[in-house]
Formats: sequence, C-alpha cells, structure tokens
Amino acid sequence: MATVYKFGNLAAYAEALSGAGAAVLVFDHRYLGDSGGEPRQHFRIKKQEQDYVAAVAYARGLDGVDPERIIVWGFSFSGGTAVNVATKDPRIAGVMLLCPFLDGAPRVLGTVRRTPLVAARVMARAIKDLAGSHTLIPVSARSGTLAAMTFEGEADGFVAAAPAGSPWRNEISPGLFAVVALHRPVTKAKRLDVPVWLGLGERDITVSRRAIERLSARAPHAELHRYDVDHFEPFYGEDPIAIAADQAEWFARSGLTTMG
Repeated sequence: MATVYKFGNLAAYAEALSGAGAAVLVFDHRYLGDSGGEPRQHFRIKKQEQDYVAAVAYARGLDGVDPERIIVWGFSFSGGTAVNVATKDPRIAGVMLLCPFLDGAPRVLGTVRRTPLVAARVMARAIKDLAGSHTLIPVSARSGTLAAMTFEGEADGFVAAAPAGSPWRNEISPGLFAVVALHRPVTKAKRLDVPVWLGLGERDITVSRRAIERLSARAPHAELHRYDVDHFEPFYGEDPIAIAADQAEWFARSGLTTMG
C-alpha cells in the first residue's frame, strides 16, 4: 500500500533510510492527519509525546525489527519530542534530529519583540483553549496577522513544503503557546548517551540555532551537519535528497540497523 505524506518530501527520508537497511515507521499524531481523535487539529505536548512512545512500542513488536535497535527521528517540534522520548527510554539506540525545536523561550521572546500585539492575541486564545474551549488559529500567516508562526518567510515556507494535493491544514489549537517557553529539550542534552545525527539550517529562523549547537556540544555522541537551508527547504526541491543521503550514510556508518 502506498504511503501518502502530508507535509513535504518525507518520502526522501523514509526511502533513503529504508535503502540503508532501516525498517521505517511513519505516523500521524492524534487529532492530526490520518490519526483519529476529536477535536481536530488539537495540539498538546504531553499527548504527542505519548503518541511517540506508543509508536516506539508498536515498532518493537513488528516482525523482523530488533526491539533494542529503535531510532527516533524528528523534525521541528517533533525533534524536541524525540529528545524527550529518547532520554526517558534507555532502550532507544539512536536519535536523528532535523531542524529541531529544542528551546521554546527564544521563540516566545522573538515573537513578543517583533509582534507584541499578535503575541498578546495568541496568548488570549491559548488561555481560552487550555480552559477547555476548543479554538483554532492559523499555523502560519503573514507578519502582523493572527497566527502561531509569523516570522518572515514562514508562511511561504509552509506553502512550498506542502506537496500537491496534501490534506495538511493550516490550523492549530493555540493552547501550546501558553506553555511553550517552558519547553526546553535542549537541557537534556547530556542525557542523550546514544549516537545523534543533528541537522542545522544555516538560514533557519524558526527554531533556535543556539539550542541546536548547544545540544551538539553537550550530547556525548552527537554529529552536527550544517546545511544552507531555512526551516522548510529540507522538504522541497533538491535539498531533501542530499540531506536524506547524509542521514542514510550516518545510519549505515553507525551500525544502527533496526532489522532483527
């Protein structure tokens, strides 16, 4: 059965790693994409972490998969989630992080500094959402308008990264943004005592560059790769092919085959 990828050229990464000997599991978090759950587009940090843990448990039960050779892979916010999962599960064998969101504080401070009125409007809706009144805002929009992500180029980046015919929706529940400043997976870097592949976009303004470099310096076995890309270019054009090839090479060189 063919896999439909909702956002960007995830196929390049799945196919490159599969070609290098990995058994690849791609999943949607609850409330999003093909996964079930109501209300739709609902986002909670802890629930996404629970979903990741459930996916790892499912993968460990698949025929032909070595349960002690599971590698977690994450992009953007899921990169931070992958760090949290890996530091809580001593059986995780490796971590792959592409443009990961590792520290929420710089993002919040940047939003307040650039668009204080938008930040206040998002926070008001976030509090309403956390109080139990489900509400949605755009994931991304032009600077100065109400949305979760309005830094220069983010709205265009999302459009470019969504493949033709993608059912991806530019909507998200805003409750996350009341607590995101406290979301700091980077502080767990020293506990990542497994091989770590880390990809940094040199023109990425969506996530904290300093946090990525800090994790690279502090995780005992991290390998940092730098690319001349913004936050979204790893998912369209030619960049996914090159970055995926680097991930596959690291995977093969690290001896982390997931097959039993």
